[in-house]
Amino acid sequence: MADHYDQKILALLVDDARLSVSDISRQVNLSRSAVTERIRRMEDNKTITGYHAHTSVSKEEGVSAYIALTFRPLSCEQVLPLISSIPEVKLAHSISGDLDLLLLVQTSSMDRLNEIREKMETWPNLHKVVTHMCLAKRLDRW
Repeated sequence: MADHYDQKILALLVDDARLSVSDISRQVNLSRSAVTERIRRMEDNKTITGYHAHTSVSKEEGVSAYIALTFRPLSCEQVLPLISSIPEVKLAHSISGDLDLLLLVQTSSMDRLNEIREKMETWPNLHKVVTHMCLAKRLDRW
């Protein structure tokens, strides 16, 4: 169970995963060894599942969209390798309701988004594709 120290450590790492243990220890008022042990424990129990580099897409050229996919029938075994082959797909979630998959796609241009969508339209058993363009970022905790 995470206590307030773990929560503070997690918040610092979410904000900047490159913070040194020394910097974290100063900010949470714990020793470096205590912080190191807490981070190791959170990695072991899968509270922390990885450290990632986030890339930026130019605000002038960048495009983000959610693509909603419906299959008849759905075969995740067939679709997952196809999704994984497109580096611009940042998230892929199976969801309940009328849709099967919801993808977050971030590209450098509308042309590239169109290429990706055209590629998806060739996927097996695809019934419907709907693209929802992101107009403005309101909150980003990634």
